[in-house]
Amino acid sequence: MKKTILVSLVAMSQLAFSQVSLSKNKLVKDGQAYKASQYKEVFQNEQALIYYKKYRTNSTVSQIFGAIGGGCMGYGLIKVLDGGEKLVSVDQYGVARTEKTKNEGWSMVGIGAGLVAIAIPFAISSKKNLNKAIDTENGKGTAFRPYFKLENAGAGMALSYNF
Repeated sequence: MKKTILVSLVAMSQLAFSQVSLSKNKLVKDGQAYKASQYKEVFQNEQALIYYKKYRTNSTVSQIFGAIGGGCMGYGLIKVLDGGEKLVSVDQYGVARTEKTKNEGWSMVGIGAGLVAIAIPFAISSKKNLNKAIDTENGKGTAFRPYFKLENAGAGMALSYNF
């Protein structure tokens, strides 16, 4: 009974928060908002187009791995909360014998966590490529500018190379 209440409470809270929709339109040019599918009209710079295509590819891959991983983790948690007991047989006296089966839920949770861990670098890369595309289109330089810095390190001095 407690498990049913817990699962239904979590499901209702997820439904309540899923009704909020956030729409951030990243593609705004000269005050006019564009859909993500209209990126060829927005980006005139070839290098910016290449970065934006990389963003779309990495974003799609991260969403696929993240969704499959989340589904695996959810399925595994349901299997764990289910308990894993299985009715095996009823003997001649009407007594049901149950056998504790191996619970495979935690392995599904682990597989899902692994898939989500694969999705995270793709999501980070897609965000970086989107920022590079926007900066390239706007004419901001993304040049590599390393520098030396002289620091006071307690009892002595230190020279650091920052990049």
